[in-house]
Amino acid sequence: MLIPKKKKRTGTQIILDLTKSAAGKVQILGKQNLPLNIVYTICILIFSFSIIFGLYGWGSRLGDISKKEQSVRNLKMELASLEKQLEESQEFKLKLINDSLTIEAIARSYGMSKKGEKIFYFLD
Repeated sequence: MLIPKKKKRTGTQIILDLTKSAAGKVQILGKQNLPLNIVYTICILIFSFSIIFGLYGWGSRLGDISKKEQSVRNLKMELASLEKQLEESQEFKLKLINDSLTIEAIARSYGMSKKGEKIFYFLD
């Protein structure tokens, strides 16, 4: 004996089946019989609202996305400043290698002098 395969139901079919059963219960329990279209609409709206704004819905993810976008902007700004600092350091390194006046200026700022030079300190 062959057992027929069950057809796979889509999400829409499942929702419609649930709303039909809920509509039947509403008609049985309620004093007024609501038209099925209104019941379907209400159920779909509640379901959609829970998906969009629920605890793990799309609405809760929007705040996370904006925080991450702000974090990316901050990291890009930090990267740009670090690249500028690296460029300045490389320029200074080239000056130290190629320019003797730069080396002398730095040495004098630390109180060093050439051989034979006299250093005078002025007291205020």
